[in-house]
Amino acid sequence: MNDPIFPNMTKMKALERLYEAAKFDPHRILQQTVCYDRWFTWTVSVSWGYVVQVFSYNVFLPDALRVQESYFPWQTSDLARHYDFDTRPYEQDPCKRQLVYFLHNVSPGIDGKIKTIYKKKTPENCTITMVSPRKLEEIRVTSHKLDLDRKRLLSPRRQCCDVLPSTSRNVMDIEIRECKEDELIYIHP
Repeated sequence: MNDPIFPNMTKMKALERLYEAAKFDPHRILQQTVCYDRWFTWTVSVSWGYVVQVFSYNVFLPDALRVQESYFPWQTSDLARHYDFDTRPYEQDPCKRQLVYFLHNVSPGIDGKIKTIYKKKTPENCTITMVSPRKLEEIRVTSHKLDLDRKRLLSPRRQCCDVLPSTSRNVMDIEIRECKEDELIYIHP
């Protein structure tokens, strides 16, 4: 049995939401971008048009790009947990997991940008400190429509993003942009 890709929706409504985002920027849909919040030492992973994940600590880029296990093997054997792709384990303690924000809305923004709003999946009964991302209720992501040209098809095919100074304690603002020449995505000291 498959659950809808967006919580609290039917499968059809969830697909409609995904396709709504794809109408705005079909080349960027589900493209993953990772950035680091230098003020709080958080790692933010944006899968555009679907989900934003916020880790309450710094995660190295290769680890942030790994797929989290969200399924169980249907057979029990020594090879049951060996997959053809690299995964990271599912944290059993909900207070140690990254926070997940699902796409809530997509709309045209200012200066030809696209604005997406992501909302928290569900509240947890976890301790919230001043530096905890658990206080965030909404994440706003802006980006220009991804225009594929020959340069963008060459490796590495990655976009960069910046966590912007926020106007509210429970909102995070992110801007996705083209990486500068020889720019690296790294954890800020």
